[in-house]
Amino acid sequence: MDHKTTHTTTRRRRCGALLALGLLTAMTTACGPDEDDSRSAPHDIVADLGGEVAVLDDLNASPRVVGPRPAGAENADAYRLAGPHQLASGQIVGIRDGGVVAIEPRKPGKAVLLGQASAWFPAADGKRLWAVTEEPAETACNGQDMPQSVAARYTATRYETSGRPSRTTSTAACGLRPVADTSRGLLALRTTGDTGGGGTGVRAVTDLVLLDARANTATETIATDASMVAAVGDHVIWRDDTCGKDTCTHVYDLDQRKNTAAPSCKGGDLVGTGTLDPSGRWYLSALRTHRLAILDLNDDTCHELDTLPAAGSSDLDQTFGIAWAGSHVLLLDQRSGALTSVDAPRHETDERAEPLPVVNQAQIWSASAE
Repeated sequence: MDHKTTHTTTRRRRCGALLALGLLTAMTTACGPDEDDSRSAPHDIVADLGGEVAVLDDLNASPRVVGPRPAGAENADAYRLAGPHQLASGQIVGIRDGGVVAIEPRKPGKAVLLGQASAWFPAADGKRLWAVTEEPAETACNGQDMPQSVAARYTATRYETSGRPSRTTSTAACGLRPVADTSRGLLALRTTGDTGGGGTGVRAVTDLVLLDARANTATETIATDASMVAAVGDHVIWRDDTCGKDTCTHVYDLDQRKNTAAPSCKGGDLVGTGTLDPSGRWYLSALRTHRLAILDLNDDTCHELDTLPAAGSSDLDQTFGIAWAGSHVLLLDQRSGALTSVDAPRHETDERAEPLPVVNQAQIWSASAE
């Protein structure tokens, strides 16, 4: 009996026992649609294993190489992307060699260069993207009295993944850095001052703000002395930079225009940068103990995933390659090659039977759940 069959059989036995006991409520919760149903379990997984790109038909399938390691690149990863993410259109987007590129999942060697970029983020519709470029503040902000930490003036350009020229470009005012697109427009960090100095260097003091329709002026302040962690749809996760206790992470609801503390977890406060699912409901993060937890932002609950290995760093992407497939999140442990699927609504995990042959900084580019 293989790993998948064992997992399904165990679940059916549990459901049968619940039925025999007449526990209708528990049965309804635990015995919903089979999580191993091919319509919902992650499949067509595309991963950069550290220099070659492979496709897995499902979690336990043998990797099929679709992007072989180029000759002369035995010790390098010619495919690596900064900030890889799959858009709703199915294409993979990330930054490579100073440019933002779009890639068809099964054609990793045919990247479409969209434009130069130092950063990028998905458009609110999930199908387009914004690329961010920068001009040194010495020239772009000449004559303006700005904090020392303002090093550049930023321009955001919206692109189609086809590579067609964009007609939406906006240069933000000096001190504003666009960081996300939301249901109410672009979100930016506004530098208001500096802190630190000496041996620790200068750090920017920033407010989290919404920009106007032209994306060049702040119209509303969401939080002061804050850093943005993640944003999807109506939810923005941010951190209080002046906080010294265990409630430093907050969630702003753009629809209700309201800030609340993030759901509390027994393992401590959330740390580092985690990941939001495409709906903006589920947030996966590390805790101070480096254990992992999934937050349900709709129900204000936290579930700690004790069966998963701890994160080696507060920022999840420093330990794992990560990709969402519907409400499942895939985690590729860069240390061991272990590949795990987490069902966010059910809090259940399914681990690949054999680790993948990864090299440092392996990535998951995309996966499907339909």
